[in-house]
Amino acid sequence: MKITEIELNKEYLITKQSKDISYSDVFQLRTTSLKEVPKPKDCMIAFFKAFSPFFTKLLLSREKIAKKLGLKTATKLTQVERETYLNEFEGNIGDSIAIFDVLDKNDIELLTGQTDKHLDFKLSFISYEEGDDKIMELATIVKIHNTLGKIYFFLVKPFHRYFMKKIFMKMEKELLFLEKRNEGKQVS
Repeated sequence: MKITEIELNKEYLITKQSKDISYSDVFQLRTTSLKEVPKPKDCMIAFFKAFSPFFTKLLLSREKIAKKLGLKTATKLTQVERETYLNEFEGNIGDSIAIFDVLDKNDIELLTGQTDKHLDFKLSFISYEEGDDKIMELATIVKIHNTLGKIYFFLVKPFHRYFMKKIFMKMEKELLFLEKRNEGKQVS
């Protein structure tokens, strides 16, 4: 498993549907551990299941602050609510996990995001195969609207960059677990 930062692909949905970008990054994981290329919706599920308890506490703190600032917050905050919703998530346009609304999708990409008065963010879950490698990418784009958005993103950016890499490492384990679980269902 190798995680690297790469350039944003101009052909991706996230790029085609974004204008006036204030910030972007793309982290890529290459692995040979997986037998199949995971679907982008499964990458999104694995992303949320890969959160550490500390990161989950940070997000819950973010929710409290965001609510006071008038930003959109997640509606399913308990562990049971989140788990149930993740297990039932289909990844269709209009579906959401927390504040990540599914905006568009194709065979290799699930584009999610949110727009508010301070900033817009988009996060794409991308997966494909290249030789023996199964490749997953997390592409982020942010468009800042005002001073409060600049301050918010200034505070969030270091956490974003640090935790995206950590979450990505755990995502592979979640996807391996999902792959084994799905193999077990096919055998039955």
